[in-house]
Amino acid sequence: MNIKKYQWKNRVIILKDRSVESPTLKRAKERLMREMPEFKDRDVVILEEGASSDFQIELYGKDGGKQFVWDENFSVKDIFAKIDSMPPEVSR
Repeated sequence: MNIKKYQWKNRVIILKDRSVESPTLKRAKERLMREMPEFKDRDVVILEEGASSDFQIELYGKDGGKQFVWDENFSVKDIFAKIDSMPPEVSR
């Protein structure tokens, strides 16, 4: 998945699983979408990707670098804490 178009503008969360139709991915997406206003305030874009071996959530910073990975036992509160610890904006 190419996230370059978001670089320096957004942080990116990618939900990955064997299929974008997997129940685990769908539940995770529903949980995250309930908090969408909070994610938008943090300049976060949420994407989905199939063909991964196991479910995971990847967080990328505005610089495009992978910052953190969670499994299906993630906490939205932990995701927000990690995002809030990142630099607010990077100029390029």
